[in-house]
Amino acid sequence: MADNSGKNAHMLQEAAQLVLNRCEAFRRNDFRFIFSTYHKDAPFLQAFATCEEYLQYARQHLQGAFRILSCRVIGMRSVAGDEAQVLFCLEVACSGVVQSTVELACIRRVGEKLHYHSGAKRNLSEFSGRVENITFEDFLDSDSLLFF
Repeated sequence: MADNSGKNAHMLQEAAQLVLNRCEAFRRNDFRFIFSTYHKDAPFLQAFATCEEYLQYARQHLQGAFRILSCRVIGMRSVAGDEAQVLFCLEVACSGVVQSTVELACIRRVGEKLHYHSGAKRNLSEFSGRVENITFEDFLDSDSLLFF
């Protein structure tokens, strides 16, 4: 499901590519790239004020213990002139346990660049049917949705 109307089509494709690039960077342990893609107002930056703090955390807690097995974009939509949302399915192995989630990434444009602002996730098991049929409305239909 993609809103590819008019001038937003390019931004939507860029937003989806940012999500995929971040996943690929995680696979390569390129946490510096991941940090650099955060929007300056991202809630994430409240926990890690500097890139060095995040890199230290990533080395201690993520590298080797957390692997992205697959990432598949299932939807994109424009929510404002400079904002887009990307819905994607992520399969990860964390300390040997495989988990599948559906995630919503909120992407904002600053100048010519897109940045990851915030996101939310739900377990894939909360949805019925095929992954590619999950809509934004399905994803947002939760009383316990928390954006981070």
